[in-house]
Amino acid sequence: MLRSSICSKMTKKIKMTEILPHSGNIKENIHYFPLRVYYEDTDVGGVVYYANYLKFMERGRSEMLRCLGIDQKGMLDYNNSEDVGFVVKRAELDFNKSAKFDDRLMVRSEIINLGGASIIIKQTITNEEEVLVTGVIKIAAVGKDGKPKKISEAIRNKIKMMN
Repeated sequence: MLRSSICSKMTKKIKMTEILPHSGNIKENIHYFPLRVYYEDTDVGGVVYYANYLKFMERGRSEMLRCLGIDQKGMLDYNNSEDVGFVVKRAELDFNKSAKFDDRLMVRSEIINLGGASIIIKQTITNEEEVLVTGVIKIAAVGKDGKPKKISEAIRNKIKMMN
């Protein structure tokens, strides 16, 4: 099991994009990413626009990978033969209840399957303990040419830290 201090431990072992307090933390194989709903996230009635939940989930996944020591920005240069980019292949979301302006939310991300060239992540957005949105997101690894590419053993080992 991973402790909540994994992000700070990882920065001492590898070079990567800096982890800040808002990167969230990993506890019991789940990444927790806190965020607040801003006015820009809402419609005129102060309710979060549905597509913004996808943005919230993207931020959660990006920060989870950062905490695992995966430097997405660095890999986009494709200087190393093992570098990949991650793209969303499929997103399935269920909307249960709306968030509102100034709500404090938590994005929970859990890796449920690590394939050869893909990762399936279950994500839940909550307000306190109330589930607002659940989603299953499949991200694919692609090479510089945009075609599917096998996830390297080095990256796989970092991702396996979540299991």
